[in-house]
Amino acid sequence: MKYIKYIWGLTLLIYLGLNLLTYIYLPEEGVTVLQKTGSSTAIFMTRSDFFYASMGSLLLVNIFFMTIGNGILYFPKIMVFAPNKEYWYSNEETRNKFVEIVKGWSKGMATILTLLLLTAVGAIYQAQGHDPFAFRVEYSPMILWVFAIIWLGCYFFVLKKPNNVTE
Repeated sequence: MKYIKYIWGLTLLIYLGLNLLTYIYLPEEGVTVLQKTGSSTAIFMTRSDFFYASMGSLLLVNIFFMTIGNGILYFPKIMVFAPNKEYWYSNEETRNKFVEIVKGWSKGMATILTLLLLTAVGAIYQAQGHDPFAFRVEYSPMILWVFAIIWLGCYFFVLKKPNNVTE
């Protein structure tokens, strides 16, 4: 989890790049966000509204996970959902290690959700039909949701009590 902050930063830069690309190349008159179905009408946004909405969603997701990661020790102990909580809160050294693990885990989850948002922006960009060489994103959401579920499971794995600790 030591290098996850670099991967997280890279995904933020890639998201910003794709968002700027869509802002440049999407039509000025409007962006189709959701296609028309049998029971609903299509949803359109202006190009600038789409840009600001997608950047705002990125900001909200990342602020949420960074608040969890950086503020875990400030939450009431009863609200902290962690295996072996008594061990992790037992002394200053284990609390610091706990905070570092949760920071890394929350950055990883923010990375996965940023990639999901990146996929959504890419799908909208691809659906506009302006770029025949736009990257294909059909299967990305399924793969990323599998990664998200695996990452949730890793939370319990990395917070298990070390074997060399005696009670």
